[in-house]
Amino acid sequence: MNLETAITLIKNFNVNDDMEDYEVSEFFDAIGDELEDVNRFTDSQKQQLIQTLFNFLKRQDPELEEDFSFIHFIEAIDQPDYNIYNAELFKFNTENGTITSTLLLNRCINGLKKEEREKHIDLLKSIADNANYTDFVRTEALSYYKHQIAKL
Repeated sequence: MNLETAITLIKNFNVNDDMEDYEVSEFFDAIGDELEDVNRFTDSQKQQLIQTLFNFLKRQDPELEEDFSFIHFIEAIDQPDYNIYNAELFKFNTENGTITSTLLLNRCINGLKKEEREKHIDLLKSIADNANYTDFVRTEALSYYKHQIAKL
């Protein structure tokens, strides 16, 4: 599968109430398995794919359960330096609050050097304080924030 096909499939994929969790996992597992080697993608292609995946999250219910097939797929695109991924993750979480994106942010923080963590931890607090997000999302963000503060 080429990048354009994968992006089209992701753009057309929407989770609905009738769908089982495993169906979401199978979808992202299939994309990850069939997509050409992402390590050979240009930075522009990686950014395009990462943005498409974040746009998928944006279209879904913010309380959509975390899907580790999605999580592992999006995190693997920009290895090993994660420069594109981290920038897009930070931008997404500045504008959106979802269960999955706050989990991704927490996971990102775990891999950052101590001096880089503060800005990202502050973003978790910002999500927790944002009345535009659901109570569930805010509670999750606050939990991650408290966890990260305790580790400092």
